Amino acid sequence: MIIRGTTPTLVFNIDTDLDLDEIVELWITFKTKMGTRMKEKTYSKSQVSLDNEHKTITLPLTQQDTLFFTDTVMQVQIRLRLNNGLAYASDIVDTNIGRILKDGVI
Repeated sequence: MIIRGTTPTLVFNIDTDLDLDEIVELWITFKTKMGTRMKEKTYSKSQVSLDNEHKTITLPLTQQDTLFFTDTVMQVQIRLRLNNGLAYASDIVDTNIGRILKDGVI
């Protein structure tokens, strides 16, 4: 679950043997289940945590990122490009969006 107005860290498990150190750039895309709103965010390699041993990619979100979410369910997917030009995509994951009582950045 992602709660609006918070700064969660998302962890993606990568089900492939690719070397995460070869990642050049990552994109994360959020889309409403009905497809009416979409948000994309680009990360450089220095903005994320890559764990080759456990094959995980950890991405931080800001309050501004999570305040974008208005639906109760969002779809999430990451895509990445390696230094050799190959591109990969994660499975699309559905996540619940939690409400807040005080809106806006604090």
